[in-house]
Amino acid sequence: MTKSALLFLLLAYSSAASGQDFREKWVLPVGLSQGFIKSRATPELFVGQLSLAPQWKLVDRTLRAGLLAGGFFTAGKVYGLAGPQLALKVARLGNVFTADVGNLHLTAHYQLGTRRQQLVGGGVHADLAEILLLSLTYQRDVHNRANWFQVGIAYHLFREKIPTDIDSRPIPTDIP
Repeated sequence: MTKSALLFLLLAYSSAASGQDFREKWVLPVGLSQGFIKSRATPELFVGQLSLAPQWKLVDRTLRAGLLAGGFFTAGKVYGLAGPQLALKVARLGNVFTADVGNLHLTAHYQLGTRRQQLVGGGVHADLAEILLLSLTYQRDVHNRANWFQVGIAYHLFREKIPTDIDSRPIPTDIP
């Protein structure tokens, strides 16, 4: 219940800002996610992950590719992961006045871990206001035969500056 309320507040807060449209040459989100790992032989294990995911534009307004790298904590130990990632924009989240709220995109990735993990998976991501990225991901560990389910939040560390040459009409100040 608390997570749902937090998600609602984040969506409401971000709805007043401008949205990201996959136009940037590159982005660098840093993310924090948590969830669980489930295999048939063991009970669910908590997993927490911290990651960097630099991405570069391949197709304007549609497709980005990059590297997903980071570390995760589970069963009292810390491990590392790295691998390629693709992001495909599938929908815009609408407008508030003249500003875009953000977009919805799908990701696919393959990661290798420091303890023989081989994760193949993907997720659904809501990119809000060029600032936050909310995610829901599923990954299958091919080597250890386990399923990973995670929810996450990321922050865009660097993004291109907003253009200053936008043609906007100022509000007249001499109205009686």
